[in-house]
Amino acid sequence: MTSRAGSPPAWDPRCRACSTVSPRSAWTRPATGRGARTSPWSSTTSRKRVVWAHDGYGKEVLDLFFRQLTDEQRASIKVATGDGAKWIDASVKEHLPNAERVLDSFHIVSWMTGTLDQVRKRLWNQARRGNDKTATETMKGLKYAVLKNPGDLTERQSGALETLRDTDPRGQLYRSWQLKELLRTLPHQPVGQAEAELKRWIFRASHSRIPEVVELCRKIRRRRDDILGTIGPGYSNARLEAFNNKIKVTIRMAYGFRHVDNLIAMIKLRCSGLPTHLPTPIL
Repeated sequence: MTSRAGSPPAWDPRCRACSTVSPRSAWTRPATGRGARTSPWSSTTSRKRVVWAHDGYGKEVLDLFFRQLTDEQRASIKVATGDGAKWIDASVKEHLPNAERVLDSFHIVSWMTGTLDQVRKRLWNQARRGNDKTATETMKGLKYAVLKNPGDLTERQSGALETLRDTDPRGQLYRSWQLKELLRTLPHQPVGQAEAELKRWIFRASHSRIPEVVELCRKIRRRRDDILGTIGPGYSNARLEAFNNKIKVTIRMAYGFRHVDNLIAMIKLRCSGLPTHLPTPIL
């Protein structure tokens, strides 16, 4: 891997990445700390390790990874998971002739949780501008209750969730929460049932008259086939999100990195399965 054009390789991917490419690969991008750019990285989900990282962002950077693989290695990748970014779709289509592009179910649900929070913020601002102190305080207490899974709620959050139906006169927040829960359980259902439930979700969302939800519905409708394709194989980016959290902890422990190359080196040290043996003290 060359961190910049013309610089010597700090870590040769032929020594690690090419030897660990598996039939399942996935991509994500961790934040690198204050003043630094993001750094996309690739992981094999079967070997549980990061195999490649590079400074930059977007299709051009992901293309660099694929060009360093042999034709045989690219042909051996059968499944490529990631979020719904179009540049991932384009890069996979260009370089992986035998790979099935699978959307990560975590990111599909995160689309709806983000939309739900937008609805809550809009209603909260409306109540605040209208001097409705009761609604303002209620929605403020619902910030985390509506985003978490019902089984993970605290007793206080469960009590706040019970007031959700009467929070606003048109029930926009409650109906948005219902749609979030329906979409959250979708990946855990059989394919046939999930297809019917997704059709029901699209109908309800498109007729909800909630601007944020209607906008998301257009995106869900465009990616309908991809979402159903995700449910069948059952692949996800859960393991990569665990790596992502580990990298964020690494950044906090270091109080940020002066340069992204330092972060990439630390990612490879902690997440790429490199054998590290401490020297044996000689007494």
